[in-house]
Amino acid sequence: MSDPRSRNRDQLLPKPIVRRVLREEIKEYLIDAILRRRLAPGDRIVETRIAQELGVSQTPVREALRDLELLGFVTSEPFRGTRVRAFTHEELVQIYPIRAAIEGVAARAAATRITTEQLLALEEQLDRMREATEFGDEATAIEADIAFHRIIVEASGNRLLQQFWTSLSLATTTFLTFSIHRRAIEGLAARHEPILEALRTRNPDLAEAVMRRHIEEPGRWVYEALSREQGADQER
Repeated sequence: MSDPRSRNRDQLLPKPIVRRVLREEIKEYLIDAILRRRLAPGDRIVETRIAQELGVSQTPVREALRDLELLGFVTSEPFRGTRVRAFTHEELVQIYPIRAAIEGVAARAAATRITTEQLLALEEQLDRMREATEFGDEATAIEADIAFHRIIVEASGNRLLQQFWTSLSLATTTFLTFSIHRRAIEGLAARHEPILEALRTRNPDLAEAVMRRHIEEPGRWVYEALSREQGADQER
């Protein structure tokens, strides 16, 4: 962002476009920091500090943080500022059945609408998952997982469904499931392959069923972890 070539480019662009570009770059920077644990759940994100780190004004930082709040990565409260969101196990248990329903509907719709380009994009994300798993790169694995599901939601062509997917912080649940369960990264690509194959068949019933099973599995992991945690508390 401090690259002189980038500054020259920005000088040639109208100010609203420059700000929009900065906003997206800052948002990606912060998401990467969260996924790579440089910012942990509960950590406060100070606008002035981020602006100084990146050499930008506070305005695009503030706008990027608003986007992240909509995505569920951060929370903002008056007089307390913005913090990285921390989900409880109970919240995750409640979210997964909703996520299974929403993404099941998305997969059903996508089965008859998905383009060749989108199918290729899904294959690319599978390749990223395989490589990330091989090298133990959890952050990239999470990014690829989220991107895979986002492509399918977008392929559904249902804007209202896309809004639900975003507002329910469904991308964030992927990150938190990885945090709670080390097995989430094991066989990651293999768990996504049946979804891609179902979409290739253009079979709505199959695509929905496969997606629901795929989402329900980590939901069970979270439930089991919560049950063990509650059992340990009762024994104390």
